[in-house]
Amino acid sequence: MKRLYCLLLLLASLAVTSQAAASSNFTLQLKWSPQAQFMGYYVAKTLGYYEEEDLQIEILPGGMGIEPINAIREGRADAVIEWLPTALAARDSGTPLVNIAQFFQHSGLLLVCRRDRNIVEPADLQNRTISVWLNGNQVPLIKWLESLSGSSTESSNGIRIVEQGSAYEAWQNKAVDCVSAMSYNEYWRLIEHGVDLSNTTIFKLEDLGFSLLEDGLYVDARRLSEPGFNDRLTRFLQASIRGWKYAIEHPVEAVELLRQAHPELSEHHQLRMAEEIVRLVDSEQHTVGLLNIESFEQTIDLLKAYADDKSINSDLRNAWTHALWNEVAPQSRSAFSIEVRYRLQQVLSTNAFYLLDLIGTLAFGIAGFARAQQRKYDLWGALVVTSLPAVGGGTLRDLLVGGDRHPPYIFTDSTYIYIIIAIVFVGSLANLLAAKPRAFGERFPTILLIIDTIGLAAFSIIGAKVAIIAELDWFWIPCLAALTCAGGGVLLDIVTAREPRTFRGKIYEEIAILGGLFFAAMLYLGNYAEDVYQHIVIATVLTFMLVFCTRIAVVKLGLSAPVLHAKGK
Repeated sequence: MKRLYCLLLLLASLAVTSQAAASSNFTLQLKWSPQAQFMGYYVAKTLGYYEEEDLQIEILPGGMGIEPINAIREGRADAVIEWLPTALAARDSGTPLVNIAQFFQHSGLLLVCRRDRNIVEPADLQNRTISVWLNGNQVPLIKWLESLSGSSTESSNGIRIVEQGSAYEAWQNKAVDCVSAMSYNEYWRLIEHGVDLSNTTIFKLEDLGFSLLEDGLYVDARRLSEPGFNDRLTRFLQASIRGWKYAIEHPVEAVELLRQAHPELSEHHQLRMAEEIVRLVDSEQHTVGLLNIESFEQTIDLLKAYADDKSINSDLRNAWTHALWNEVAPQSRSAFSIEVRYRLQQVLSTNAFYLLDLIGTLAFGIAGFARAQQRKYDLWGALVVTSLPAVGGGTLRDLLVGGDRHPPYIFTDSTYIYIIIAIVFVGSLANLLAAKPRAFGERFPTILLIIDTIGLAAFSIIGAKVAIIAELDWFWIPCLAALTCAGGGVLLDIVTAREPRTFRGKIYEEIAILGGLFFAAMLYLGNYAEDVYQHIVIATVLTFMLVFCTRIAVVKLGLSAPVLHAKGK
């Protein structure tokens, strides 16, 4: 019986062990002690979101003297919450941290100054003593202070930076003129300790254009290739996103769930903190936890300026990834990744492409003015008719698409209107002075063909880009490319009572459609490119060359599209 009892005990023990092994463990290291700053993770744990993903989660508290990076280095944590400057420093020192999610989309860093010492505006900070945490937090503050004078703080305005421990203690002992504070924590601590807000001047670093990415979720990039780790990490991220979404929608309940794990926390303070955290976390449900690439690059630019571009040596392209977020978050209907769409806007915002766009506007406008000459319109008629092919297609496109294209581009960039006015002014003046007035196209047909073709190529790319950024279905990409190129010309023909030549065999919109489809295909491949920006530059150049060469070939060879015929005729 004793042997049987031991055997049964052993089998039971094995069963428990097997069940425990079936459930994965995951450890998260916080940047600071438990509080509403991390409420999304506590909500996910308390409501059982991690258990639903078959994860046993352990949340390690942070605090004074605890460096989250060490938890990664020593193997005590699978993921850490950290600020971007510290993560980049860790990469440069041999721990290749990678950002897999960014729940804080805004910065909460404040500078709280004494109004009773006559600090009311930035200029009053000269010759003052300011305390700040010296673990990366000083970067936006120092760069802002330097921007006020155009040189370093030490050499120009006598500002003294000292290390800060407790914001309230630094304020209370009156040894400093300003203290650093987080909008969700130390700011409220100062109020709770009786600091009179009417006696303070507060500078919010984000509003001043100087902020860093805070509270990102980081892991060791080398572990992403470990068997099973990616799977556990994906399940952890999915549950965490659910927790943060719930916390954003129910901050009061989120605080209650947090205090179930840590009842020692002040309910009043945590509720205040939660209210501010909701503002710092992206409130759009479909982007919770998504790293904003523009914010990332702004932080990098700020750090490089602070360090004179010497201390950031890591490969920044591998410092973040959207791959895990894309696996667990609701997908957009776009076939193009977030980075492709962001880099596309960057490439087409360059001065070089903008110049091509203006050249196209000039060519299309000249064609419109030539029509006004033929019809002997007055000055107002010439202005209207010139504007139709120049900006009509793009304006009609923007009115149809809406979204970030509202108001239409001609209302946000007056350069296009100036070009139209210049065409009418110069053309009218030349018409008055010439012995035999002739349209520009008749005088210089080859030049007009070249600049018109430049416009066709540029407008094809712009039209395709608008459809891609708007996340329209793929078949709208060539349609908007054609509309941008030929929509204004069709409007011109309608207004001047002429049947559009492009409807009767002239190959024009077809070239734009070809360019739009080719550009879309190239950008789709960009989803898998290592250097997305460079890939989009190449795609843009190749598309431009394809459209340009095709148009020139069509004109020189006299090609036309087949037309329909009624039966028997």
